[in-house]
Amino acid sequence: MTYCRKWIGRRPTQQAFEARGFLVHKTWQQRIIQICGEEKSDLLNRYWDEVAMETVGSAGQGDPKSRWFAVQPIYRSAFLDDLAGKVDFADSKFRNPPPIRCLFDYSRKLYDDQHLRFEEAIFFENLKRLESERLAIRTSGWTGKKRDVMPFIARFGGELGFGPYRNRCRKTIGNGLVFDVRVDLGGQPECLGHIPLLFSIFHRDDPKFVHDIALFERILPGFDRYFYGESPDVFVLGIRAHMELFSILADSFENS
Repeated sequence: MTYCRKWIGRRPTQQAFEARGFLVHKTWQQRIIQICGEEKSDLLNRYWDEVAMETVGSAGQGDPKSRWFAVQPIYRSAFLDDLAGKVDFADSKFRNPPPIRCLFDYSRKLYDDQHLRFEEAIFFENLKRLESERLAIRTSGWTGKKRDVMPFIARFGGELGFGPYRNRCRKTIGNGLVFDVRVDLGGQPECLGHIPLLFSIFHRDDPKFVHDIALFERILPGFDRYFYGESPDVFVLGIRAHMELFSILADSFENS
């Protein structure tokens, strides 16, 4: 995992993503800061920075909230250890609550208030539709079937330097890291409202040690809003956003 030492961090990664026109996650972050209060801005940004660095530093083999690691991480955050040690709140509905009180309260309120969840979903769906229009996302060929997602990742991936590899797309960078994307064809044939993509990183000299990225929002908070979609324009926007961020992650190691 020595490559993990070379990651440039969350904020430069986020800036590169935003430079490509993707801003939904930023709106989510701004809303959280407003909810928590501007005086919590530095705390929240440092928390997000440390969660991202620890996620990459453990190659995804740990949980920043529970402080559990399957392997000894290259980077373990003393800041997150300190936050976890000071948690004096809990709820049986949350196994590992976020260690900042306002984040915990917001998560609990969303869980308990169905109307608020619905309003939040509608707000971000509308925001994504506007972003899809602004970025001129093309949806031709979209059917809603998992099997028809592959042409989209092949097209987007080809524009971003990913090449075809069997039934997937791959990019190998100069330090030997391999960035792999494939479609999850298991279960129902329809996408059912979420992006059916699987992302993994490994070194070509150690292909059995794999960082499966199940939670991009640990690297870029608010990104999970791109994971869900109802209309074709929003769904294809989500596919594009995932491919763009994955490509930026590859560049963030190569250029570090």
